[in-house]
Amino acid sequence: MDWEPPSEACGADLEHFVRDLALCLSVHRGKSPALVWPDGIDAVVACGRTGGGSASPSAERDGDEKRDESSELTRALGAALGTEVSSSWVELPLGAESIGNTAETDLVLAPVRGSCGGRVEASPPGQVAAVLNHPLELRLLAGQALYVPRGFVYTLNNVHTPCTLQVFALHPSTGSAGPSAPGTGGAAGGP
Repeated sequence: MDWEPPSEACGADLEHFVRDLALCLSVHRGKSPALVWPDGIDAVVACGRTGGGSASPSAERDGDEKRDESSELTRALGAALGTEVSSSWVELPLGAESIGNTAETDLVLAPVRGSCGGRVEASPPGQVAAVLNHPLELRLLAGQALYVPRGFVYTLNNVHTPCTLQVFALHPSTGSAGPSAPGTGGAAGGP
């Protein structure tokens, strides 16, 4: 029987996740939204499930492990993309809606528990190069990652069971103008 300790398995899975996201973003970044099913998403999903809702004494430790894995993933994604990346967690309760959020920086939304509806559309004419003739509507499931380019408008809705998303904000390099950390304002603002 092949078995890897969780830390070794997570390391390889996180590496695959980062590789697949970086490949997707190398094609779509700054141009169009994209939905990807990255290899290694199991490590991200497992990370998102640790420490959640437990009243046991290990809950605090599990939360620390979750933050450590999240930090490792965030750093690795930033290194692969050559940009600053920050991450946050969004909890969407049953029936929640988060409507009309404008991505202030490039975002990657990765559900780690549950699912939600999603809609991405270009901003009003003249603000973003319109690459979409019609809004992109989808069901965002655990195991998928949705890339939302800066300036595009996105909605999260149709939450039939509680949904947890890890949101990665890809900040412009320090040499570019503009604020450095507002990217999760729309995503973390929640419903």
